[in-house]
Amino acid sequence: MNFNPVTNDKFSYLKYSDNSENQTLLFFLNTDSVCNSVRIICSLNMKAEKVKELNSKYIKSGENRWVDKHDGKDYLIEIMYGKWSCVITIEQGK
Repeated sequence: MNFNPVTNDKFSYLKYSDNSENQTLLFFLNTDSVCNSVRIICSLNMKAEKVKELNSKYIKSGENRWVDKHDGKDYLIEIMYGKWSCVITIEQGK
């Protein structure tokens, strides 16, 4: 993964992408620079691979949703499909 510097007035985040540009990772940071959510954007042709990975690592909690229980906290994982890409969002449960 390669770090891509970004400038944005609304959000503070770190952006990484792979060499083939098939996958981008965004780490959204709060005002203390602590990560509070992650978004993975990948090519739609990676859909089956990503769903298989999510099913193997996390607890299925509904259609296109999973939960990761880690250090006494629940993290919600959701995958959404667009015309050209799929987006996986990971954030701490409320």
